[in-house]
This record gives sequence, structure tokens and C-alpha cells, in this order.
Amino acid sequence: MGGPGCAEVVGLLTDYLEEELPAGRQRGVEGHLGGCPRCARWLAQFRATIAALGCLRDGRVIPEPVLAALRDSFRRS
Repeated sequence: MGGPGCAEVVGLLTDYLEEELPAGRQRGVEGHLGGCPRCARWLAQFRATIAALGCLRDGRVIPEPVLAALRDSFRRS
């Protein structure tokens, strides 16, 4: 049986980042991400979005480097 496909991996990214997947599933997602540039870009976008949104707490502005990284990650997809 093969590892997870792209659609499954994208659907699991939030749980993957929060380390809420069972160990075997976590490894399967990591393996897929290591061999799939498209899904790796999705992961980078998720991480950049989380970083940008985290900056908005307490009325803060998104720092330009974070905003630039977020824009860049979406341009590459």
C-alpha cells in the first residue's frame, strides 16, 4: 500500500503541523512532503500564513518580512 496522495496530505496539513497525527501517518505525510514540491509549497504557505496571523494579536501589524514571505509563498504556487 502506498503513502498518502496530494489531496489527502493537503487535508492533513493542520493536524500534521499540530503533531496530532498518529506516528505512522505523521511519517507518511513527511515522506510525501519530502518528495512532492507542490505539497511542500502548500506547507510553506500554511506556515507563512500562521506566522502572519500570529502577528495580528493585540492589534499589531504584520512585519514586512513576514508579509513578504507570505506573498512569496503564494506567488510560487
